[in-house]
Amino acid sequence: MRKVMALFVGTCFALTPFPKALHAMDFTPPIVIDHRCTDITQIPLAWIQSIQNNIKVQYGHQSHGVQLTTGLDMIEFGNSAYADTVGGSTLPAVPGSLCIDGSWALPDQYWSTAAGMNSTRNIFRGHPNINVSIFCWCSELNSASESYVQAYLDSMSKLESEFPGVTFVYMTGNAVATGAEGYNRHLRNEQIRQYCAANNKVLYDFADLDSWWFNPLTHAWERAAYLYSGTLVPMQHAQLVNPQCDICGHANRESCIQKGKAVWWLLASIAGHRQVLTGVDPTPNAGPSFELQQNFPNPFDGGTSIGFVLHGAGRVELQIFDVSGQLVTTVCNRHMDRGAHSLSWNGLDTHGRALPDGIYFYRLKGPDGSFATRKMIKLR
Repeated sequence: MRKVMALFVGTCFALTPFPKALHAMDFTPPIVIDHRCTDITQIPLAWIQSIQNNIKVQYGHQSHGVQLTTGLDMIEFGNSAYADTVGGSTLPAVPGSLCIDGSWALPDQYWSTAAGMNSTRNIFRGHPNINVSIFCWCSELNSASESYVQAYLDSMSKLESEFPGVTFVYMTGNAVATGAEGYNRHLRNEQIRQYCAANNKVLYDFADLDSWWFNPLTHAWERAAYLYSGTLVPMQHAQLVNPQCDICGHANRESCIQKGKAVWWLLASIAGHRQVLTGVDPTPNAGPSFELQQNFPNPFDGGTSIGFVLHGAGRVELQIFDVSGQLVTTVCNRHMDRGAHSLSWNGLDTHGRALPDGIYFYRLKGPDGSFATRKMIKLR
């Protein structure tokens, strides 16, 4: 299995902030949610709250799709800030919770037949506050033809044109099957990926999340794959399989949690949250408790000052990361008063060693638990 270093920077970002209507045609470049979009600590809590208040989801799925909703529930069990409520064929109305209509849906009940398309239309007409819709594959892509997947893409595009206030999320198929079936699934997944890339769509890459596992011992992502007719085909990672988990939909708890975290990234990206290590986020409906300024001087040699303004008193944490996302030092972690502040960093790591020239990121955690990150350059 090939190993790569785990990075914070991924393809998970969007450019459309609230309160503008959400629809997939606006996302340039396209949104791609994969294994790199699973660190939800990088999403400020203000954005999580904004999602819970503003996004309503219709989710058509079968047994594999349970992994996403189970993962969301497991995340909430560990931290109540990530509250979600999933209804069966109905949209819940629970304040302060991510509300999802978790309908059971075969392709012919969502997009592949006229009756299925009308059923989906009726859901949106009956619940005009739904603004995100997702269809999750089961094992259909193991044997699906290119024309069948094209029909899926065409149906999704038609629904997008009819309901411009709804963001339609495309998805690849799970990576369970191997052999010829797994190879066929891989071809169809690539067809979906290429379409989403060419047409600025929103893609939740289920197969990618199935095949990658973060090894806590090596601190690296590992991908499971097999060779078929000279092609390396991704497959479900062995660490994400556990048939004894009755509620996990053909996976284990770790896989469900990984996919649930990716759902939060998906919705944050649709809402307008940009990956924190790429720059400053636009402001969500519930604004952050501080303003982080660009360091000065930048580039710098020897030392630099980092300014910020707190809108209220509280504990503040300022940390420095290298370009691979590794923490190199904590500059400050203490209570600070409301108002303008400036902290200095001397370019040294936690052990007092001079760091090499290059790009670094400084991240400020405010009193409300939200984060902001900016880039700086150390250059002699």
